[in-house]
Amino acid sequence: MGITRLLFFTLFTSGAFLFFSLNSHLRIITRPKLIKRKFFQALTFISFQGIVFSLIFLITRSVNISLPVSIILSYIPSIYKKSNDRKEDEARRKSWPLVIDQLSTATASGVSLQQALSGMVTRGPQALHDEFKAFKNSFVSSSSLTIALNDFVSAAALRGAKSHYRMAAQLKSTILIARDCGGQEIGPILRNLSAHLRHRERAFDEIAIRQNWIKNGAALAALTPWLLLLVLSLHSQTIDAYNSNSGRTVLIVGLIATGLAYKWIFYISESISSGKRFL
Repeated sequence: MGITRLLFFTLFTSGAFLFFSLNSHLRIITRPKLIKRKFFQALTFISFQGIVFSLIFLITRSVNISLPVSIILSYIPSIYKKSNDRKEDEARRKSWPLVIDQLSTATASGVSLQQALSGMVTRGPQALHDEFKAFKNSFVSSSSLTIALNDFVSAAALRGAKSHYRMAAQLKSTILIARDCGGQEIGPILRNLSAHLRHRERAFDEIAIRQNWIKNGAALAALTPWLLLLVLSLHSQTIDAYNSNSGRTVLIVGLIATGLAYKWIFYISESISSGKRFL
């Protein structure tokens, strides 16, 4: 019992320290500039798993049950992070039509493209503030619209979302074409782009709804049997059954099957969004 308590205390303490310190000092050490992002994700996974494993082991007193259940539950922070990333990407995506409308209105009132784009730092959507700030700083230093637009696209690429980068590149091409065609063509070109983006956004919404149904269903289907196992493990006979060789085999096969099934369903949901390519 002394070794068991020591193991529990060590795992829980180290896991809690790592997990809750990720937002402060430890996060500075694990910045992407110093260490790859994958290491930071692995550290989050391991720290959260240490906490979950310790809590489950405290209830079940079985390593065979605690280990696979903690592995499954440790993916919850990753799923939560991906959900937040999708929401942020959706907010940026929905901001593009508003940006185009504001640019069209500004140019129609006689404001130059450079001033209209620089003004988006204060008047534009907050979701695209970093991109337009990069444009403004670049234009102030270089006085070149092309260079500033290149930095604008580069700032969008840092977000990591391909659709966001493509939209920034498309806006850059549209602005350069509008500039070369003359002031009278800027308004119609921007209005056509705005109409296209709104049609594109409606298609994205339909795809996102289908993806969320599939992903939420896959996550629920993957977690339910392991939560049921956790409840059944409160009975001593369940613990004895899974402490045997056949019980370990069932847990290993179940863990592998759960991971493969979830990845496969996730792949199917992503393949549904392949329709984005023609938009």
